[in-house]
Amino acid sequence: MNGQIQLSERPDSITDILALGFEAVPFAALFFLPDDKLTLLWRNSAHQVMSGSVGVDVTGLGMFEAFPPNADADGADAVTFIRTATNETMRTGIPQEVGPARFDLLDKSGAYVEHHWQMHFAPVRKDGRTIAILQTARDVTEATLTARLAQSHRRAATSTASVAYFSYDPETDLFLRHDAIDAMFGFAPDEAGIYAAPFFERVHADDIAAVHAEVARVLGAPHGEIASFDYRVPLPSGEERFVRIRGEMATDPVDRRPKLVGTFVDLTDIENARRDLEKAVHVRESLVVEANHRIKNSLQIALSLLRLQSSKLIVAGGPAAEKAREALRAVESRVRAVADVHATIQIDDDVANIDLITLVARLVASTRRSAELPDAAMVFTHSAEVIRLKSDRAIALSLMLNELLTNAIKYGGPGEHSPVTLEIDMTPERVLRITVENADLTADPRLDIDSGGTGERLVQQFAAQIGAEIDRAKENGRVIARITMPLNA
Repeated sequence: MNGQIQLSERPDSITDILALGFEAVPFAALFFLPDDKLTLLWRNSAHQVMSGSVGVDVTGLGMFEAFPPNADADGADAVTFIRTATNETMRTGIPQEVGPARFDLLDKSGAYVEHHWQMHFAPVRKDGRTIAILQTARDVTEATLTARLAQSHRRAATSTASVAYFSYDPETDLFLRHDAIDAMFGFAPDEAGIYAAPFFERVHADDIAAVHAEVARVLGAPHGEIASFDYRVPLPSGEERFVRIRGEMATDPVDRRPKLVGTFVDLTDIENARRDLEKAVHVRESLVVEANHRIKNSLQIALSLLRLQSSKLIVAGGPAAEKAREALRAVESRVRAVADVHATIQIDDDVANIDLITLVARLVASTRRSAELPDAAMVFTHSAEVIRLKSDRAIALSLMLNELLTNAIKYGGPGEHSPVTLEIDMTPERVLRITVENADLTADPRLDIDSGGTGERLVQQFAAQIGAEIDRAKENGRVIARITMPLNA
């Protein structure tokens, strides 16, 4: 009656107590006397297993003699809660519930292992007086440590990543939350109250419709569906915050009501840093484009000066003037090749890149125009639509092709029936292959690309600079220059 155990007149020994059937129950049971030592009378097998003391006879020992408390882990508190529960049971005759409470146990090596218990103390009565105490215990160590770990995670998340937890009842508008959420929305402690309405009012006017739509969606979705909110919060101070919410519907274990539970994350610092970086990248790109434009214009001015000087040499006439004019033409073509590169530079993925197909098409067109050749006299073909190169490699490759095209015009006598051809393709292994061909109209067995050797040296230097190889040969009355360059190198 009332949680008490009444003994009849007949049972008056430990054997009689055992006959009550506690050996067969699945929970740990321990009988002890309410004396100063809390002398142990008997325990069942489940208690031996739970306390890690199977086969150890503790009968007649005091409780704290059989199970000494851990002095390094508030052992005095453990002794206190057991004695307090015993005294209260004796005083009132009413069973006492204690826990979760810590009482560590020794392992086989003699070291203490942390344990937490849920304990129940009930009086054992005979002839109207309490003659013993029945203690039943349940090991709740795992649940206690798991809850503690979850609390640690929450505290760490809140302090290090501006993460705050919440629970929202969409039917009552009750909004239970971490204090950090109030600060995110610019509220002083206790200013906003217990409901969510003041927080909805501070969501940006352009974002609030999406917030309500997401709440409605997750309310109608199965449990486990993730709700996702990203919105702005204009504060009375004029500052704007960026908030992210992730949550899901779950049943509250206390009132059994469905609640939206999850986290708030303050992304303001991250968003501001992203915007600042975006502005800095835009400014840098603008500066690069402007610098490239100025370089291209400067090269065009240099080309104009070279052409002016060439015109003066034509007027002067004579063998020396013709030789100087040829030298100026060579310089002009090289400057023009560099100018073509700068005309096609683009900023892509934070790198100055060149579309090689566009660049070569410009180079072929300007070379053809400079040499006053018809379109059919110099033909460009390619298998790939877009090939990206960094600007430094593109400049060197452009100058190589300029030398080869200049040489092809000089020695190949291009025309509609014997054109100079330039072909580009790409292997599956991303190896770039470029072939320049022209008719072989010279009896000179040398394969030098110009008679002075300057162009030859330039081509070799540029090839080494960009990791390319060049091979030249004469086949079937044609002079062929082949360039191979791994693009992943």
